[in-house]
Amino acid sequence: MAAGWLAALDAGSADMAAFEAWRDADVRHAIAFAEVAASWRDMDSLRLVQGDMAAPEKAPEPARPDRRHVIRAAAGVAAVMVAGGGFAYRAYARDTASTDLGERRTVAVRDGLAVDLNTDSRIHWKTGETTRIWLERGEVAIRLASAQKVDLQTPGGAFQLMPGIYNARLRDASCELAVVKGSITGVGATPIGAGAIVLATAGRIASRAGEDADLDRVTAWQRDILVLNGESLDYALSEINRYLPKKIVIGDPALSRIRLGGTFATTNPDEFLQALHTSFGVRATPNAGGGIILTRT
Repeated sequence: MAAGWLAALDAGSADMAAFEAWRDADVRHAIAFAEVAASWRDMDSLRLVQGDMAAPEKAPEPARPDRRHVIRAAAGVAAVMVAGGGFAYRAYARDTASTDLGERRTVAVRDGLAVDLNTDSRIHWKTGETTRIWLERGEVAIRLASAQKVDLQTPGGAFQLMPGIYNARLRDASCELAVVKGSITGVGATPIGAGAIVLATAGRIASRAGEDADLDRVTAWQRDILVLNGESLDYALSEINRYLPKKIVIGDPALSRIRLGGTFATTNPDEFLQALHTSFGVRATPNAGGGIILTRT
């Protein structure tokens, strides 16, 4: 697709609005176009050198400065969008908000649109007829009033959100989106409604119906709690450690088999550690780095 847009730009037949919409819809499109355009510039330079070596009586081909200028400009924008690697949208988006470990904050993106950021999260956004939000890191809750819609861009794929309440969390290269209220369009022939939990990976969407308990667990962080229902200690620690600069680690591999249930405050790990000691005889010992090692008593 990137090569096709390059050919159309070079031929002067490209619809610039359509090209920009394609390029801006996904950072991978911008990366692909920047790479193809860089190869085009290298080949163009080679053609110029070969032209200098050609017989002097042969007139050079007429230059097409306007088209080449358009391609260079388009490639420049794409390169800026992906500068620094990763999910960098700062050059395109107008605003940015982030949180540190253990911090939560709420951002009013525009009237009728608020975003709650969980621990260690970052978003970028651009307002307009349709507001576009990029989730670069972490987890957010999006609250969208009536007559609004949002294009949510993530490393796993893009979603169009209709009025409602949503929870989006990055999991490695995927994005998990819970539809608490409202519906998603633009990810398939049929809208996905409230109660669904969607996983987007490499632009592909998988959806399942969530129970009330699932949605309660997903959104529990907004109440500063972690809800466990038979999950392993490994899983519980991965969740608790999201909020802690000094991590809790397992010192005895046998402890990984412990299954936990209950509600725990994400703002008070001592409560969680006390529950482990009382119910399972687990000892919490501070280590030299300031973290905690779990062992049997």
